[in-house]
Amino acid sequence: MGTDAIFMDDNAHPNRARLARSYLESETIPQMAWPARSPDLNPIEHVWDMLERRILGRSVPSGTLHELQQALLQLWALLPQQATNDAIASMPRRCQACISARGYHTRY
Repeated sequence: MGTDAIFMDDNAHPNRARLARSYLESETIPQMAWPARSPDLNPIEHVWDMLERRILGRSVPSGTLHELQQALLQLWALLPQQATNDAIASMPRRCQACISARGYHTRY
């Protein structure tokens, strides 16, 4: 990825486990400082939410793991690109809201 790459995670417990931190340090992978209460700052979380709503809104739930995988792939392909673009474009507004809320909950 290059020498200027920085690892970014969302402070979820698996990402902050001692084993994960030790690995990143042993591989000298730089990590982005990430505020404790800031899921609003990662646009992919909002894209995942769009996908989850579509999965849950299906009339027939998946019966097997393979069916779920196929449904996810199909729904992912149908996600409007503009929705993803909008999530990314909203980042300056989200960052400002998070700063104003001092890291606490925002309406986003």
